[in-house]
Amino acid sequence: MSKRLGNLLFIGVLMGIAACTSGTPPLPTAIIQPLLVSPTSPAESLVMETLPPPQTAAVQPTFTEPVILEKMSHEDWFYNSPDGQWTVQVSAAFPVTAEGSISGENYRVSLSVFRADGGQRWKILDEERPFGLGYTLPAQFHWQRDGSRLFYTEHGIPDGSPTILGFDCGLFRTDLQNGETTQLTAACGSLRAAPDGEAFAALQGGRLLIHRISGEVIREISFTDFLGLGEQSGWLAGGLVWSPDNGRLAFSILQNMAGAAEIQTSFVLVDLVTGSVRFFLQNQPGQYLPIDWQESEVLVIMDTFGLRYRLNIRTGEIVPAG
Repeated sequence: MSKRLGNLLFIGVLMGIAACTSGTPPLPTAIIQPLLVSPTSPAESLVMETLPPPQTAAVQPTFTEPVILEKMSHEDWFYNSPDGQWTVQVSAAFPVTAEGSISGENYRVSLSVFRADGGQRWKILDEERPFGLGYTLPAQFHWQRDGSRLFYTEHGIPDGSPTILGFDCGLFRTDLQNGETTQLTAACGSLRAAPDGEAFAALQGGRLLIHRISGEVIREISFTDFLGLGEQSGWLAGGLVWSPDNGRLAFSILQNMAGAAEIQTSFVLVDLVTGSVRFFLQNQPGQYLPIDWQESEVLVIMDTFGLRYRLNIRTGEIVPAG
């Protein structure tokens, strides 16, 4: 578990994968009350008895180990919708040792979304979860184009993961008119809803699946042969994003997985109209993940340090995001 705290810092960055780049509103961090110790139950009535006089004896002092309450590390993240009307808040509480590393068997997570003007607030979840070989948090927030629905995944980082990708399991939709949340799929992979809210895509191994929002698969694209990956081993795909017009998708391929320092990133473009699947930039040193696509020919990508860049699809030019 000693690596989990480092992973926690990184997953906080990943959770803003489709968030607006505007600053976080000056909202107070959630205040978590310290753990309480259950009071000792009241003493039962004692029955009086006649006892012999006490014998004089040397009494040895006894020492009781002090009870050390489990400390908690509290984290909060805020993400704005593109139109600035809504803010997502993710809160997590992790048990930690005195040295600051995560310990214990469970952690607590809550998810809320509220209007910036204070008009509405929906509590989506608030629950305690067990640790596994890592942990999961709500993440990958993205919004229907008209601002009426929020989509998110359960994003996990395995303990000691050497890559930026992590994993998603489950895609969820929250109706911002009534707060109702629906699970669209329990599948694992890289999951993303289309901007019009009528479909979603799942990137699973060497397959890209397009689903109706009801879950029915309407298209399957096996891209390994298109990209010449069939004879290769040691690659991973992730970072799926839709174009603003719903007509294209982009994602990244990590290659040279023998060591973290040798990993390279190539970027893939899928045109759903023409059916073409192609690399548009290959063998970029380091790890990069597409996280947003708001302009027709420009992706926003992120590196392992959480730094954001603008990637021009036509030219392959990468420049720091402003």
